[in-house]
Amino acid sequence: MSWLFGKREPLAPPPPPAPAPETLGQQIKRNQRSIDKACRELERERLKMEAQEQKVKVQIKKTAREGQIEAARMLARDLVRTRSHITRMYKMRTQMQSVSMQLTSMRTNESMASAMGNVVQIMARINQNMNLPAMQNVMMQFEMEHGKMEMTQEMVDDAMGDVLSGADEEAQTDDVINQVLDELGLEQGSKLGAVAAAHGTPAQMNPAVNDSAIEARMENLRR
Repeated sequence: MSWLFGKREPLAPPPPPAPAPETLGQQIKRNQRSIDKACRELERERLKMEAQEQKVKVQIKKTAREGQIEAARMLARDLVRTRSHITRMYKMRTQMQSVSMQLTSMRTNESMASAMGNVVQIMARINQNMNLPAMQNVMMQFEMEHGKMEMTQEMVDDAMGDVLSGADEEAQTDDVINQVLDELGLEQGSKLGAVAAAHGTPAQMNPAVNDSAIEARMENLRR
């Protein structure tokens, strides 16, 4: 059937996609690479001219020794021109380095601007997603719970202070009792029974005499 419809032409491949346009940072990098390359070439040429300058100086001395003053003058003129070229190369290299530094500063500023733009977008998304009423509610609940915790802590501190104060009073009371018993020659608990047994039962003892004796000893301790 190919003779009837003719030979089909192969389909042409699609054209390649157009390259993406360079960003400002990419353009700065490309130009900076060109400037750095030019600076290196200038440096190589300058080194060559300085080597040529040394050769010309040697030739001038040699020609002057031989008495060829005119040839020495021509070589001296060539030396002056070489030195002038070297000076211009120094100036050009300095200017190009200055431009390279400016490009570096521009690239840094462009990077900072891009970063700040990203930060602004992130902050905008955060502000959009932020639920201010819910955050205020959380903060109010936090303040309430924090206040409750402080009140509870104060109550616990007061209770502990009372307990410790009571314990201190009990300890001081025990000290006074022990001191009185020591003055009486008795030990708390153990000697009380022995004294009671030696002098009879409480019913057999004279309470008035015992009380008056204890009061007298307490009065002596106070003095």
